[in-house]
Amino acid sequence: MLMSINALMSADIYCTHECRQGGTSILSNRASWDIEGAPEILRGLISPMSAAEKKDSIFEEIANARPVQSTRDVILMTASRVFIEHGYENASMDLVAKEAGTARRTLYNQFPDGKEALFRAVVERMWRAFPAMDIGDDAEALADPEVGLRRIGQAVSSFWGPPLAVAFLRMVIADGRRFPDLIKSFFEMGKTPAVTSVRNYIGEMARRGLLRIDNVDLASKQFLGLIDEAVLWVRLMGDDRALTAGEIEEIIESGVAMFLRFYRPA
Repeated sequence: MLMSINALMSADIYCTHECRQGGTSILSNRASWDIEGAPEILRGLISPMSAAEKKDSIFEEIANARPVQSTRDVILMTASRVFIEHGYENASMDLVAKEAGTARRTLYNQFPDGKEALFRAVVERMWRAFPAMDIGDDAEALADPEVGLRRIGQAVSSFWGPPLAVAFLRMVIADGRRFPDLIKSFFEMGKTPAVTSVRNYIGEMARRGLLRIDNVDLASKQFLGLIDEAVLWVRLMGDDRALTAGEIEEIIESGVAMFLRFYRPA
C-alpha cells in the first residue's frame, strides 16, 4: 500500500525530530561507517554503495561534505546537515552560518526571507538531483516502457538508498505538524516535480500506445508504490536494515513485470 506523509503524521509515531525508539535515536542507531569529513552525527548514516549509486545520490554528497564550487552550494549542503541533525524547529540561520563558515550577512544576502526560504532551496536542490527527472528525454526509454520503468525504479532506489535520505524524510514528517509549510515546501519544491516527471513519462507511453492506461495519475502512483513500499517506507517506519543489491534488483524487476503485465497491451 502506498502511504502518504499526512497518513504517517496522523499515526502520531514521531515524537521528536530524532524519532526516538526505546530511548535510542534513529539518527544515531546505525552501524558506524567512519566517513572522512562527515559530521559525527551523520557517520553511520552512510551505507556502502556502488560508484553509479554514489554519483546519483545527493545525500552522499551532503554527508561526505565533498568540495563544492560556490558559496551557495556550501550553504545549502551545510543547511541540509543542520536540518537533519537539529530538526527544522531547532535549526537557525545563525547556526547554518556558523557551520558553513560564512558571515551571517552573506547567508541573508542569499536567503533574505530567512529559514523557510533556505529550507525550500535545500529541498529543491535535493530533488533536482533525482536521477529520473530527465526520463522524458531518454530516447531508449521512450521506445520501450520496460527500459524506462526500470530506470525509474533504479532512480527511486538510489535516491532513497542512503540512510541519510530516510533521516531527512523523518525530519520533515516529525516537524511537519508544527510547521505545515514544511510539508508544503517538500511537495511543491521537490516531490511534486519528481512525481510529475514520472507521470508524464507513463502518460507518453500510453499516448504512444505502448501501455494501455485510462488513469495515468493512478497508474503512476501504483508503480511508484511498488518500489517505494519496499525500499523506503519500511525503513521510514524503523527497519534500518540495508537492502542488498540483489534484493533491490528483485524489487525493481518484479515491480516492472507486475506493472507491465497489467498495463501492456496484449
